[in-house]
Amino acid sequence: MAQKLSRHNRKIVGIRIKPNEGLWIIYQLRLKGISQADIATKLQVKAPTVNQILRGTRRSTRIETALYQTLGYPTFEAMIAASRGKEAV
Repeated sequence: MAQKLSRHNRKIVGIRIKPNEGLWIIYQLRLKGISQADIATKLQVKAPTVNQILRGTRRSTRIETALYQTLGYPTFEAMIAASRGKEAV
């Protein structure tokens, strides 16, 4: 049986945003007229936090979810695949 991790010790697993993918996401947001500050305000976080997610230096499931939903992707993985010019598998 897997050990349940405390909230503090839990790590997000899966795909991490690379800097070039973050730039692509920023570009897609701008095409929709949405800024990083808009995402931050909606989620009640500071704008630099969203920027750290987009640079790949920090992880946040909540912010990543807001990004892919805002851009109209069904999953985070589908958004990253699109940023790489590939279809999600």
